[in-house]
Amino acid sequence: MKPTTQILLTMVFLLSTGFTFAKGISTNDPYVREVPPGQTNSATFLTLKNDSDKQIALIKANSDVAKNVELHEHVHANGMMQMRQVPKIIIPANGVTELKPGGYHIMLIGLTRKIKSGDVVDLNLEFDDGSKQAIKATVKKVMQGMMMKGGMKGMKQNGMKMDKSHLNPMPNLMRVFKKMPQKLNLSAEQTEKLKAGIAERGPKVKDLFKAITKYEKEILKATLADKPLSDIDQLATNIVQERLNLINSKAACAVSVKKVMNDEQFANLQAVYKENFAKKQEYSNDMKGKMARLKHVNPMPNLILVIKKMSGKLNLTDKQASQLKQWRDEREPVMENQFKTIIDLENQLQEAALNNAPPEKLAELADGIMQNRMKVMRGKVFCRDKIKQILKPEQYKKVINLYKENFMMQ
Repeated sequence: MKPTTQILLTMVFLLSTGFTFAKGISTNDPYVREVPPGQTNSATFLTLKNDSDKQIALIKANSDVAKNVELHEHVHANGMMQMRQVPKIIIPANGVTELKPGGYHIMLIGLTRKIKSGDVVDLNLEFDDGSKQAIKATVKKVMQGMMMKGGMKGMKQNGMKMDKSHLNPMPNLMRVFKKMPQKLNLSAEQTEKLKAGIAERGPKVKDLFKAITKYEKEILKATLADKPLSDIDQLATNIVQERLNLINSKAACAVSVKKVMNDEQFANLQAVYKENFAKKQEYSNDMKGKMARLKHVNPMPNLILVIKKMSGKLNLTDKQASQLKQWRDEREPVMENQFKTIIDLENQLQEAALNNAPPEKLAELADGIMQNRMKVMRGKVFCRDKIKQILKPEQYKKVINLYKENFMMQ
């Protein structure tokens, strides 16, 4: 077919379908999130650029891959990350609007077929100036950025409470009293004393949880903001101190409970807790397990994830790619060993506390946990600085942005 004929046929096709390309609007990197089998909704992300001198808004989208297509955004409301439909997404004059995990996106509701990585999805976009644009979006595996963006609060959006084991490796013996009081054979007087103890200590423990969470958020932001090691060390010290305070608080709680109960009742309390609530921290080696382990022991940004999963967006030279791989190969086994050490020590601490180990033993285990947590936090700063040393400034900035968009957990 002659080139001229091909161009004419293309023009006829576009006219016959009623599509005209949006003047001033261009799209970049459209992609659809791959979803597991059985999940019927997905999302589309892309960047919209407006080169015109007037504001233009995306008002509608449709695709044959979904029964319904809606424009959505994520917002914080009542302490939770929530998703809601919006009538339009504005692209400012001579500006850019990014549709990304945790922000604006196009929801594909009621998928009409399975989609997997590498598939191409057709979408039609309509704008408020009457123009339309047809795009093709590649299906990709993407970290659950929209959930992670909510951080600790986001974990509550599906009605789930935050796993306190992230903050507290000590056994929470009062769970038995709250959930299974009939197992303890307590007198009315004992019951009232335990309730009074919970009322007194509960707010203090919650304050410690809040303090740890606050400092962990601050250390994450400080690391991404390129703060020096001295600043990071101070925040890390705050985190470690509050964690030690929490462990000491739980140890003191056990002592107080033991004073209220007789030896037989306290032994029974420990036995019921072991049977119903005690569990070792164990994580699988798949991506879900690795991310859970990472979150449990490390509040710092893991920039290596960007290098591993999204290196194609960084325009690396062969030398840079080789240097980064060498650094990963050196550091990852070290970090994994530190993660494992922290989890092993926390499991030992729980077991020791449930078996009436002396305070000196609990203090030894707690100290080991905190030393290794400090090593992890410092190690992540060294990793950040090494990546920054290997990359050009614009590449490093891209790493930070990609991390925030796709992997940020707090």
